[in-house]
Amino acid sequence: MEVRDILESEEMRHVVEALTALRQKFSSHNHSEERLWPMAQVRNGPYKAEKILQIISDERDYYAGYKDVLAASFAGWLVLPRDREIREILMAQAVLTHMDRAELAVGNDGLTVEKDIAARYLFTGLDFLIEVFDCLGGYQAFRSGAAIDALIIAYDPVEKPINTAVRALVYLHHAVDRFGRPGFDFTPSLNKAVVIFDALKEPKRGFDFKQKYVSRSLLHDRWSKNKQTLAMLYAASTIKVNRRTLLYFLLDGSFSYHEHRKYIDLWMGRARFVASHIFSRMKDQDLQKRTRQLLGEGQAMSFAPPKLSGVENECFEEVFRNYIR
Repeated sequence: MEVRDILESEEMRHVVEALTALRQKFSSHNHSEERLWPMAQVRNGPYKAEKILQIISDERDYYAGYKDVLAASFAGWLVLPRDREIREILMAQAVLTHMDRAELAVGNDGLTVEKDIAARYLFTGLDFLIEVFDCLGGYQAFRSGAAIDALIIAYDPVEKPINTAVRALVYLHHAVDRFGRPGFDFTPSLNKAVVIFDALKEPKRGFDFKQKYVSRSLLHDRWSKNKQTLAMLYAASTIKVNRRTLLYFLLDGSFSYHEHRKYIDLWMGRARFVASHIFSRMKDQDLQKRTRQLLGEGQAMSFAPPKLSGVENECFEEVFRNYIR
């Protein structure tokens, strides 16, 4: 029996007609709708973060799973902007998660032809299978069992540097709130935040600096590599998700559009505030420029910086005493 005979058989034609009718009746996606942006462009050429953020933050209803996979790639880019392999791994995981949800949607009390058809062609979706699953390489893309290990290896060295950069922005946020008013000659900079870290290192503070933060050189290196993503990383650290923060899920590799999409507007609004409230006052104007380029136009949502600990507040007062009136 030839495969071609099966594909061109009258029975197969009837199956396709039935599936088409089934999708037209029960699928929520408008299959005639023009594709805004093909999934292949996520993988080809420079990563187009601005376009992807625009898609995952809009109100348009795409086929199921599309935004989940785009958001997974974006989460990887936020943490490691130059690591294409990590984006591919996170996208593959998002594909598997979407397909797993589709199978669970039809129940787990035994497989039937009807359930298989519903899970594959309605809940997973033919659009998804063609434009995402097949585009990413089909089953071959999901054969490696080393994906989780690769994530751990890649994320472990950057978690502490990113947390240090985020804490530096906390200090600068406090400083701008206090000394950014008329009558104060204050220009925030990373080096000013580093002076607070230096104070925290002093033995008299009793602060376990090495346990939480990294050296000046590693901080500057990560600050430079994540320049376009700093505002979103800091904003993510201020958004509570149950007992965690949104940043926790980014650094854990478990950010999910399905679970976290309700925070996206707030997240972007706070990141815009970081750009306008902190970055706009810094000499390095590239920070504000690149952040605005990423986020596009929209509402900035102000927020108060996280509270400082007692020892941090003590160091803050000493470092910035020249600005205190």
